[in-house]
Amino acid sequence: MSKKDRHHLKEHRTARHDRLAAQPWFDRATPRKQQAYLALEDPLAAGPIGQACGVGLFVLIVLNAFLLSSNVASLDQITRNIVGAFSAFSTVVFAFEYLCRIWVADMLYPQLSPARARLRYLFSLLGIIDLLSFVPSMIMWFAPGSAALNDAVRVIRLVRLIKVTRYMRGLRTINLVFEKRRNEIVAAFMLLALLTIASSVLMYEAEHVAQPDQFDSVLTGIYWAMTTITTTGYGDLVPITPLGRFIGFITMVLAIGAIAIPSGIFSAGFVEAFRSQRLDEADCVPKDAEDILDDAIDDLFGKD
Repeated sequence: MSKKDRHHLKEHRTARHDRLAAQPWFDRATPRKQQAYLALEDPLAAGPIGQACGVGLFVLIVLNAFLLSSNVASLDQITRNIVGAFSAFSTVVFAFEYLCRIWVADMLYPQLSPARARLRYLFSLLGIIDLLSFVPSMIMWFAPGSAALNDAVRVIRLVRLIKVTRYMRGLRTINLVFEKRRNEIVAAFMLLALLTIASSVLMYEAEHVAQPDQFDSVLTGIYWAMTTITTTGYGDLVPITPLGRFIGFITMVLAIGAIAIPSGIFSAGFVEAFRSQRLDEADCVPKDAEDILDDAIDDLFGKD
C-alpha cells in the first residue's frame, strides 16, 4: 500500500469514527464500551487495539473452518493435542465475544431500551449462531459423550464459519435485504409454495391411474412440481396423459411469474441497499475534501 493510499485510509477511518462520535447513543457510552463496540461492529473506525481484535477474530474464524474440515483422528498425538488446545482457546474467545456483544447490544439497537436491545440480540439469527459457536464445545468439556455425540457437536460447530459474514460487506448486504424485505419475501415464497402444492395434487390426480409406479403419492407430485418450477427438469417424472401435460404447461407458465416475483424483490432490495451505502460513504468524506468540492462547484456555477 502506497503512502497516499495509507493517508486516504486513515482519513476514511477518522471520518467513520467522527460520524459515530456525533451520535448521542455513542457519546453516552464509556470509552471502553465505545472501543468494544467498534472492535466488534466497525473495526475500521476502532483504534489499533480494536482493529487488532477485529482482525484476530476474523483469522480465528477462518482457522476454525480449516480445523473443522480436517481429519483430526488421522493426526499424531502431539498434533491432536495442539488442535485440541486451539479448539479450547477458540471456544473461550467466542464465549468472551458473545458476552461482549451482549454488553454492547444497546449500542447496536439504540432505538430500544438496554434490556430489549440485549433480548433482540440474544434471539437474533447471529446471536443464536454466536451462542452455538461455543456452547456445544463447552458441554463436551463437562459431559463427554459417545462418538455419535462428538460428531454431532462437530457438525454444530460449523456455524462458526457463518460468523465470518460480519466481516464481508456483500454478505451483510444480503442480510440487510432479507431484514428490510422480509414481508415481501415471505409473501413471494408463500405464493411459490401454493403453486407447488396445487400443481402437485393436480398432477397426482391426473397421472396416478396412468403411471401408478411413477406418481405413487402426492409427495412424488411435489418433487415433480419443484423440478418443474425451478426449471431443473431431471426427466425422471414426465406426464403422459393429455390432462397431465396441460397441467404441466400451466404450471410452467405460472412458474415464470412465481420465480420472477422474488427475483424482482431481491433486485430492488439490493439497489436500495447499495444506494444507501453509497450515501453513507459520501457522509464519511473528510471536511476539507467537502470544502474543496464546494469551492469547485462555486467556481463552475457561481455563488447565489
